[in-house]
Amino acid sequence: MSLKNRFGIGDIVTFKTHPLLYDRFIKGDGKLVPPFMVVKEVYFEDKKKKVVDTNNGKTIGERIKYTCLFFDDNKSEFNEVIVYESMLMGFEKFYISRMDGEKNEEDSDYESVIDEVCKYKDSSYKYGNIVYFKTKKLEILKKRSSVKNESIKKENDEPIIEKRETFQYVVNYSTPEFVLCGYKEELGEDLFYPNGNKKKIISKILYKVKWFNSHQMKFSEQYLPMKSLIDVQPFITLVPHNLELDKKDLKS
Repeated sequence: MSLKNRFGIGDIVTFKTHPLLYDRFIKGDGKLVPPFMVVKEVYFEDKKKKVVDTNNGKTIGERIKYTCLFFDDNKSEFNEVIVYESMLMGFEKFYISRMDGEKNEEDSDYESVIDEVCKYKDSSYKYGNIVYFKTKKLEILKKRSSVKNESIKKENDEPIIEKRETFQYVVNYSTPEFVLCGYKEELGEDLFYPNGNKKKIISKILYKVKWFNSHQMKFSEQYLPMKSLIDVQPFITLVPHNLELDKKDLKS
């Protein structure tokens, strides 16, 4: 009997210690928060994989693992990590809200961030278009709360101490915008075991993207899974990124 994976290619996941799975705000050092990641590959171990310690009967491994992709904004590059299934959670259970000044829950056409991200469609390929890593909005909207005591006034020469809570956005792992500059298809090899069971699921269509690498002060390029990218802007700008210019403007 073949194994059934919980997550698929292109799904947004995170390490299950992420604080926004359990509360609306990050408390403590925002640098300790794990990134949102996109599943790039699913791998199924065969029955020879040791998942239980025969000496004590304790579980020490799993037969389903994922190659996940996330962006290191300090080095302006993508990293991959292999994580077992029970260590991951989907983003759908996250507590996350829109930016101040955006629509609030009282608006008739309000849509939660989670619902919006759930509706993301894969980017179509058009050379030169701007596209976005699908975790971008979730990373930018993370908020951290901090509480401190403040002396606000004096009565009878005695200061009154009040606790004040402040909120800040924590934007580590946020990605830049990318420009499409290449396309390829992966045929895939060694995808099944001899008995016909799946060995791995891979990203079959890859897009090449280019971005400015501020860490190395150069432009970088990399092939990414199509299912990791979207072409609908996560945040509205005064001029849309992929606005089609009128042919008259191009001639002038």
